[in-house]
Amino acid sequence: MRVFIVEDEYLARERLKRFLQKIHSVEIVGEAESKQQALEKIEKAEPDVVFLDVKLPDGTGIDVAREILNRGLNPYIVFATAYGEYALEAFKVNSIDYILKPYEFSDVENAIKKIENLENKRLNITNVSTMVQVENDFFIPVKHLSKLILLKPEDIYYIKAELSEAIVRTKDKEYFSNKKLYEFENMLKSKGFFRVHKSYLVNLSKIKEMKVAEQSKLVIYFNGINDTVKTSRDGAKALRDYLGV
Repeated sequence: MRVFIVEDEYLARERLKRFLQKIHSVEIVGEAESKQQALEKIEKAEPDVVFLDVKLPDGTGIDVAREILNRGLNPYIVFATAYGEYALEAFKVNSIDYILKPYEFSDVENAIKKIENLENKRLNITNVSTMVQVENDFFIPVKHLSKLILLKPEDIYYIKAELSEAIVRTKDKEYFSNKKLYEFENMLKSKGFFRVHKSYLVNLSKIKEMKVAEQSKLVIYFNGINDTVKTSRDGAKALRDYLGV
C-alpha cells in the first residue's frame, strides 16, 4: 500500500512515519510540508493513501483533498490533525478516516486496516477469469489497491506466478490478480504469450533478445524495461521449437 504524508510539523511527520513503517503492508512514497508541495508530488507519486494534516502554511488539507479529486486521482484520504472541528468538511471530500492528535500507533493501524477491509470488499475480483471485451478490444482485469484496471494484452510484458496471486508487469508498474497462471495462459496464448517456465508467461512481442544460460536455459531481455526472465530447461526447448530456432 503506497502512502503519502502531508504534514508541515517535522516532529509530527516523523512520528507518523515511524507508525506507518511498523505496518508491513505500507510503503511510504513521499511527503510534503505544504499544499503546493503536496499537489506537485502526489500526482507523480500516485499513492494509494494520503495522510493529510488540515492546517498547512499555504492552505488546508481540505483544499488538497478537493484538488486531488478534481484531477481525477482517487487515493484513500486519512486526515491526521489537531483540529476536530473540520471533521464534517473532511468527510465531504471522501476521507476514509479522521484521527486526532496526539494519536497513537493503534489509530494509524486501524485506519490502514479500515482501508484494507474496504479494499477487499469493493474490489474482490477473484472470480473474474476471462478477458473483458469492449467492441473489438480485449482487456485483462487486474487490481491496483483501490482501483480495478483493465489492461490491454499488448501493454503486458510478462506475468509471474507468486504464492496465491499473479504479478502482471507493464512498462511502468506491477499489478496483481487472483487468477492462476494457467488461466492467463489460456486467455493469452492467441495474443502472442508463451509459457517459458512454470512461473512465467511472457509476451513474445516485447522480447528484445535471448541469451543462452546454464543447462540450455534462456535469459529473456525485454524492450523498454530492465527486468529479465530466465526460462526453465523445458521452457527453453518449447520456445525454441515454437520459434523454429
